[in-house]
Amino acid sequence: MSKPLLMRIFAAMLCFAASASFAQDKKPLVVGWGAYADVPQISVAVDKNMWKDQGLEVKVVPFNSGRESFEALIGGQLDFAIVAEFPAVIGAMRAQKFGILASLSRYRANRIVGTDKAGMQSVKDLAGRKIGTTVGTNIHFMLDQALKGAGVTAEIVNVAPPDIVPALVRGDVEAATMFPNFYASAKRALGDRYRDIPVKEYATTFVLLASPEVMEKRPEVVKQFLAAMLKGEAMVLTNPGESQEAVARVVGKALPLDVIKAGWPEYEFRIQLDRGLLDLLVKEGEWIRDRGMIKNVDPTAALFRGYFRDAPLKAVAAERVQLP
Repeated sequence: MSKPLLMRIFAAMLCFAASASFAQDKKPLVVGWGAYADVPQISVAVDKNMWKDQGLEVKVVPFNSGRESFEALIGGQLDFAIVAEFPAVIGAMRAQKFGILASLSRYRANRIVGTDKAGMQSVKDLAGRKIGTTVGTNIHFMLDQALKGAGVTAEIVNVAPPDIVPALVRGDVEAATMFPNFYASAKRALGDRYRDIPVKEYATTFVLLASPEVMEKRPEVVKQFLAAMLKGEAMVLTNPGESQEAVARVVGKALPLDVIKAGWPEYEFRIQLDRGLLDLLVKEGEWIRDRGMIKNVDPTAALFRGYFRDAPLKAVAAERVQLP
């Protein structure tokens, strides 16, 4: 075979490889998310199509819970998932394959909800009472931390998330912990009977998780996705009014604008990877182990640190990474 012919074949092969790589990078990114106000950075990015500047096409798939979104990620159906931190703790302790790219926001207004008949003024008033929660979740962990901090015990009743507010209304339970997106419906359903106790021992942290495939095969796309999210966060911080309206447009009628505005100050919106997240994962891991939910696993900082994938965030905003 002549040298010129070999060169032409080699050039054609390079073009084919480049085309295949380009086609792969243009493949839409699929993101699983609950479509709530917890992470407005993505709502703003969706509403303003901030992916366009990064040359990305993003498809957001709604899920009813973070657990469902996490399972879809593990099953290879998603490139990214936005969930509360608890599914990631369980996933790491079960040696499942995924990566933690960043925390996106923290919710600092968790509460225990009850009625006027419960006589609730502090956590100590819950001693011996029947309290509803969804067992084995972060809101169960939160309840345990609050009760432990007050030095009291109570009767824990396992209730599915959609059934917690009706259980309170009927009086099946005297108090309850629920996911924050149910607080507004609890207030509406209970009316003047509504009471709550703030819980300071725990802040829900919403995290961005990635599949092994997107991290290994499309690392540049991961950085671009984070860059778009950071752009969304900049608008969240500098123009909260327009950002709140963007969230309302994205999540739809299920979350009215006045509810979004009322809850906005209860969050800290910041994309980062820090020691606080690592410490929380360890604490929840120890709680899971001590309750026998997952056995024969030592929930050390080293275990969870191994799931942090800090290189993409370091590449686009190095100051956002503060890890041991």
